[in-house]
Amino acid sequence: MTRALLAFFISVMILAGCSGEPEVNNKILINHSPFVQYIFQSDDSLLHGITLGQKKEIVKKNAAANDSLSLEESDYVFYEGKFDPTHYYTYECSFDSAGVYSLTLDIYLTSDESGTGVFQDITAYFTEKYGPATDDGYSLTWEIKNTRRPYRIELREDTEYPYGKVTMDCYDLSFVPEEREPSSQDSLFLPESI
Repeated sequence: MTRALLAFFISVMILAGCSGEPEVNNKILINHSPFVQYIFQSDDSLLHGITLGQKKEIVKKNAAANDSLSLEESDYVFYEGKFDPTHYYTYECSFDSAGVYSLTLDIYLTSDESGTGVFQDITAYFTEKYGPATDDGYSLTWEIKNTRRPYRIELREDTEYPYGKVTMDCYDLSFVPEEREPSSQDSLFLPESI
């Protein structure tokens, strides 16, 4: 009887270890702030589990609990979210027949805290993950070519924003982005006192 119980216990432990949930890879991310961990969620994604090439249905499934879908078109989604009362963000994904080809994340801080701390933390995370950035004086850039869909990340801090704002653009290397114009969505989180 003891052998049967031991075999049953071992079987249960093996089955519990094979739960079907993928293990989250965050060996690098775990060393960064809770906010940066929340935004990126794993070392294997660009944002909330989103990677280039994913279909819209997968992107929508990866939306965090605090994210709200503000705009959806056949080849585009725009989300708004917040981490806490001082950290808001928006992100948008554009799709082609192969999935996401462009992703933009804007992070807004609504306290007197500068965006520099968030910018430095994301920079350190990307540097650990991808290596040193190229600095063109406007943004830090990383090119990731050893993937199914090679891409470029551009990270910049908007020092003109009243508190703090950090923007990350990520796009397929075959895509040439247009110069981004400030839009009405860029001012969604301006405090009313300004």
